[in-house]
Amino acid sequence: MEVSAILNVKIGQILQRYAPIALRGGLVLATAFGTLKLVKMIIGKEPLPFPGPEGNPIFGVALELDPNNALKCLRAWTNQYGKTIAFWVFATPFIVTRSPETVTQIIRDSRNEVVIRQLNLKGLLPSRGTFLTDGHAWRLNRRKVDPILAEPNTRAMVPIMGQMARRLVHVLSALADQHGTVHDWEPHNLLQRAALDFTMASNFGRDYNLLSPLDPHSAAEREYTYRVFQNFLEGFDFMLNHIQMAPMMKNRFPFTLNKPVAKLHSSIESVEKYCTEIIDQRSKELKNGDKLKNTILDRMMDMEQEDLVWNLVTFTLSGGSSVPSNVEWF
Repeated sequence: MEVSAILNVKIGQILQRYAPIALRGGLVLATAFGTLKLVKMIIGKEPLPFPGPEGNPIFGVALELDPNNALKCLRAWTNQYGKTIAFWVFATPFIVTRSPETVTQIIRDSRNEVVIRQLNLKGLLPSRGTFLTDGHAWRLNRRKVDPILAEPNTRAMVPIMGQMARRLVHVLSALADQHGTVHDWEPHNLLQRAALDFTMASNFGRDYNLLSPLDPHSAAEREYTYRVFQNFLEGFDFMLNHIQMAPMMKNRFPFTLNKPVAKLHSSIESVEKYCTEIIDQRSKELKNGDKLKNTILDRMMDMEQEDLVWNLVTFTLSGGSSVPSNVEWF
């Protein structure tokens, strides 16, 4: 018998004898490690600063907050525990408040930073604009943007807010029954459309009337714009929810084989292209003698184009996204 054949037989016998033992030992070690991590997570939880539902020791209240009854649960909990409540979703603490005074205080006391700037340390978004830069570049952007967003200038946005609010009221009136009750509606979708409508009008001077998709005026452009920013918002939310995986979210092969990652970077390119086209078009109009409008775009036309693009994108994100921490900078 050849030496190689003898070795194969011996190795096969060894594997048959010890592989099951090694496998069982590995499973025991993995189970012990997982149990230890779980116990540490449960024991190591700090007390929450406000009363609220306790939920499951492992999942918190995650199992109760499905999309169909999450708002109903939050209303019930704030009625039961008080206007400001706290709870766990897995290992993440959440605080919910329905007190306008508390929200105002949080915004007033917040640091002059924003989650999106911190996230950009991972290099997932371009280092441009006020939100996405730091150091000297951030100071230069802030110095240019601050006067534009000062109170006298933002007062001009109030009529636009009123117009969008009236449209939202009309939509709700059309959806309500004879008793004024709205059934089977998606408040998040309507509010997001209204917010995006407002930010597009105040930032770009474009009134798309996103709350009325049947409006025949500029229907193709309206649909394209909504799709571009909706994809970007979804991509941004994906980035927020999976920031621990940032090293695997780069815009190159093989990471782009992951569809959400590919969609994130595709949406970034689309929103950049959209803003650049509007800036170029508006720049030509101003050169041809058009008067300055009371929009964010017109007030920032003297900025470097890439900074201007990403200031407009992030301002739109702050108004159209469901991520409240984006407005901390203000």
